[in-house]
Amino acid sequence: MDEVARRAIGRRVGLLGVAVLVAVGAVVATPEPASAHGVGGIQPSNYETRIISVRPAVPGLEIRSVDLGSRLEVTNRTGHEVVILGYDGEPYLRVGPRGVYENVRSPATYVNRTLTGGTPVPARADSDARPVWRRVGDGPVARWHDHRAHWSVATDAPGVRAAPDRMQIVQRFRVELRDHGEPVVVRGIVRWVPGSSAWPWIGLALVLAGVVVALSRTRLARGATATALVAVVVIETAHVIGAWGATTEGTGTRLGASVYALGAIAVAVIALVWLLRRGLHAAAPLVLVAGLFLALAGGLADVTVLTRSQLPTTLPYGVARAIVAVALGLGAGLAIVGALRLHWSAPASGASSGVDRQGRSTPVRPTAPRA
Repeated sequence: MDEVARRAIGRRVGLLGVAVLVAVGAVVATPEPASAHGVGGIQPSNYETRIISVRPAVPGLEIRSVDLGSRLEVTNRTGHEVVILGYDGEPYLRVGPRGVYENVRSPATYVNRTLTGGTPVPARADSDARPVWRRVGDGPVARWHDHRAHWSVATDAPGVRAAPDRMQIVQRFRVELRDHGEPVVVRGIVRWVPGSSAWPWIGLALVLAGVVVALSRTRLARGATATALVAVVVIETAHVIGAWGATTEGTGTRLGASVYALGAIAVAVIALVWLLRRGLHAAAPLVLVAGLFLALAGGLADVTVLTRSQLPTTLPYGVARAIVAVALGLGAGLAIVGALRLHWSAPASGASSGVDRQGRSTPVRPTAPRA
């Protein structure tokens, strides 16, 4: 393969890194960017659930919104049972020292199985029927999808569609509990909090990509590439830690939601080890793959983090958005560096190839014919 062909292939493959940034620009420019935050897990949102009051206050009883408003959580350390009422005022959950129980005759038991409330309600469910309790947890904590306390409609609220840039209350809710037969009323709101523009973060990503590519054309190429790989491993690790701490979901769901970030970390580590052992030319294919993986999995898959106001992370929101921008920029930059450094060795004309002791091909000069 001649030098012109090698350069042409390198340029074409290098355009893949730029295409990642172009794809992100197209996504964030749409009114409703697609959410691809891992497999399952909590998605970024512009809807915020806030509990305004709990009356009367009961010592040892705590009610809060968790998982970005998709669930309510009751922690009962009063030493006795508390009953949570369903949508028709029927007993729905019992939580106390002996564990958590659900009433299988309550329609809320089935409606609350999913975030959208689409589970069919069986005929035996009857709000007026005598409760039939089934133990579902050890307690003293109960969590459930309460559709009174989050925006569960696929389309935005009418007020949001009319004025998407204005913070506004879209829903008020009231949930009632029974403590020794006495009512405990939880009141709250669901409000729309507009997100911010993604373009400053995309600008940061472009700058970082440009810096990585520029340094790769100097004598600092190997060190700069290694530094970029270390940086993405660190920030993606922070991303996973922040995401894990922001959800009450089980380990399986957390792993599914973080699978892209974990995969990006693994690929980056492999590329880094190969780079340090064999050099940039030998590691170029792995650097290319790692860069694309990071830009797509660590950046594009979480692009809605840049545009939403409510994020599933324990990190400061500015830090979470910066992580996505850095992963996107460094990933695209590494992809371009790897593409430009792709190297094919071809024996010179008239030469044959041999193999050295390490299994690497070496040109063998033709010898003059013996007299």
